[in-house]
Amino acid sequence: MKKILIITYYWPPKGGVGVQRWLKLAKYLDRAGYDVTVYTAKDGITSVKDDKLTESVPNGITVLERKIFEPQKLLKVFSKKTVSADYLMTKNNGPIKRLLYWIRANVFVPDSRAFWIKPSIRFLNKQLTENPVDLVISTGPPHSMHLIAMGLVKKHPVKWVADFRDPWTNIVFFDNLPLMKFIVKKHKRLEKKVLTTADHLLTVSPSWGEDFKSMGANEVSVITNGFDPEDYVYPETKPQPSEFKIGYFGLFNKDRDHSFFWEVLQEMRSELPELEDDLKLFFSGEMHPEFFSTMKTLDLENKLEYHTFMNHKDAICEMTQCDLLLVSQAEEKAINGRIPAKVFEYIGAKRPVLAIGEKGSDLEKILDDISFGWFVGFGDKTAMKEAILAIYQLRTSSEGFDDAISKYSRELQAKQVVELFDSLK
Repeated sequence: MKKILIITYYWPPKGGVGVQRWLKLAKYLDRAGYDVTVYTAKDGITSVKDDKLTESVPNGITVLERKIFEPQKLLKVFSKKTVSADYLMTKNNGPIKRLLYWIRANVFVPDSRAFWIKPSIRFLNKQLTENPVDLVISTGPPHSMHLIAMGLVKKHPVKWVADFRDPWTNIVFFDNLPLMKFIVKKHKRLEKKVLTTADHLLTVSPSWGEDFKSMGANEVSVITNGFDPEDYVYPETKPQPSEFKIGYFGLFNKDRDHSFFWEVLQEMRSELPELEDDLKLFFSGEMHPEFFSTMKTLDLENKLEYHTFMNHKDAICEMTQCDLLLVSQAEEKAINGRIPAKVFEYIGAKRPVLAIGEKGSDLEKILDDISFGWFVGFGDKTAMKEAILAIYQLRTSSEGFDDAISKYSRELQAKQVVELFDSLK
């Protein structure tokens, strides 16, 4: 099995975590001798653009693009702002925006790329007739990508792997959408059809793998997100011990901003004058509106360095310079399987990782397995203080971390993907 077609909405120059999984896997599949073609949207809506990522697409990969209509473009008529990555989890005020939100939920099924499905099937049917492939991979969200793949396998003798980076009807915002009852049923019917039609299902966490099995998926494999070792240039020296730099990268919405973290940090600033002197906050990504007022209230404005956006290369470099890398879960649906993709890039940076989340979750199990990982359950101030103190004291240690983390490398994961492809012959 040598020729594969990857159907993905997220591809450079789009940025963010949705791009990284198949950009990196495609890179190593190309090196393994696979003939890789990627089908993606031209000029699609994204809250993050990273032109630098285009340079990392291997020359051997063929990229096919088609224009796409998305309802989010209508929102730009009423607002000059870029559509938020958190759009579907925020309340929409004003009658016009609420109407557009309702239309988005009930007309564009399964998602806002729904009107791209049939044109894509027609285009790719012709493409596959002229240039047959052995395997089709669809990766979602958006889950429209799976419906494009399902349309292709009806007419072409190919194997199909459906990759779920997030759940469909179990995703965090699904129950909050203003969906009519028959539209909910349509979602579940389409989801079931994908799960039972695909030759194999891929997903990113063990808990979600079990969920998909219980929903009727034929065969399921778990390959978590990961990191690409080639992205990292590890510093020869550790960050300066005179500074305690807490880093956070990515979307930081209200649900991920837990007040007990700041309460503990405030207590420790009072108790440890040296921490007060050393503390620095480095945040990069989209923040919720109250974040900066919180920084002002807590007298942390002068401690904060904030970047609206950093390209992937620069973000990785900054991660390696942090003393503590923070990850925070929201208390949400399907939380046991929610492993933020940034966790693996934090692990690749070989710097201490502190996570806030659900006890017993897949995230906790991963961090329990590495020496530089700390996990704190929601609201546990005692554990939070102990974790921050332990990480703070590590700054004076000359020892590095030599954990076996290669199982999360994209190169090794690509080999697992190859083994899966070979098993589908």
